[in-house]
Amino acid sequence: MAPYDVLLVGYGAVGVIYAYIMQRSELARVTVVARSNYEAAKNGHIVIESPTLGNSTSFKPYRVVQSVAEAADRPYKYVVVTTKALPDVLPTSKLLEPLLAKTYTHAQPTYALLQNGLGVEKDLYAKLSDRKPSTIPRVITCAVYIVANTAGNTVLNPGEVPRLNMGFYTPSEGGVVSSAEAHQDLEGFASLIQAGGGQANVVDNVQAAKFNKNLANVMLATTSGLTRVPVPFWLATPDVWAKIHPLLVDIGHEVVAVARALGFVEQDVASDSPETTLQYLLSLGFKADSKIKPSLLVDLEAGKSFELEVIIGEVLRAGQKAGLSTPLLEAGYTMLSVVQAYILRNPELESTAMVNGR
Repeated sequence: MAPYDVLLVGYGAVGVIYAYIMQRSELARVTVVARSNYEAAKNGHIVIESPTLGNSTSFKPYRVVQSVAEAADRPYKYVVVTTKALPDVLPTSKLLEPLLAKTYTHAQPTYALLQNGLGVEKDLYAKLSDRKPSTIPRVITCAVYIVANTAGNTVLNPGEVPRLNMGFYTPSEGGVVSSAEAHQDLEGFASLIQAGGGQANVVDNVQAAKFNKNLANVMLATTSGLTRVPVPFWLATPDVWAKIHPLLVDIGHEVVAVARALGFVEQDVASDSPETTLQYLLSLGFKADSKIKPSLLVDLEAGKSFELEVIIGEVLRAGQKAGLSTPLLEAGYTMLSVVQAYILRNPELESTAMVNGR
């Protein structure tokens, strides 16, 4: 079978690794939209260090472009989005506008969102529904498990094989994607990732899978962002761990309470998830000087806007709607929203951070 075209939007650490995986599969011609690292990507200067996927000293995708508009010159089987989900800054439907406009006359692709957080699918699904009301949109959403950071043009992917738990997004008031062709697309995307060396599982309840992943993000990203300290330092420093461990568990229990209010039962989101998640992290044996950081902390240090709304805001608002008291979530969200507002009003912070090497 001849390779098909795939577009990947968002060429940061996660995007590079998944472009690498899809290209290794030999099933796809991968076009990537790269911005700040466009020249390095175009000229094959991206270095990948991954003990599980294999190293590359000069990774170059099939095609590199600078914008979605430039990429919108052909049909794609899949459009894979690996950007940060920032609905308060740049909604996904706005980011992908050239593919959603009437001027894009090719068949609509299946979209795959490899993004942290909850509710990341909403605006894209709504835009696709408005574009063609008679057709149920195909939006694959994923719980993404990957450790990946950048150091210059080098992407580091230590640890376990990158893993996706995936399924079609279906809003509660929307239709269910049930056609055989659609499910072939879902299984086909999983097969693409598997063929390239990644792990991909089609799950029955993808929103439960995403909620479980987000529970870890809420505990770790909130506290790491507010303390400005990488998670491995807590895990590997006993006196620090003794202080922060109870707080992390309490934050996690607030998230579990929200899960129950949303209808997730014990089988979906276990009551002991906060503790089991933290014990799993401890078992990985991180060193105190490890440079691995949550993406929210990476963005903060770089003076960039971060995934506040989809990681913490969605959970907080769901709890408020259900009448729950979640004081730790509210405090974390409030403090980080002040930081987000400051960053958005001071765009020079990003350039200053880059000059200072942060």
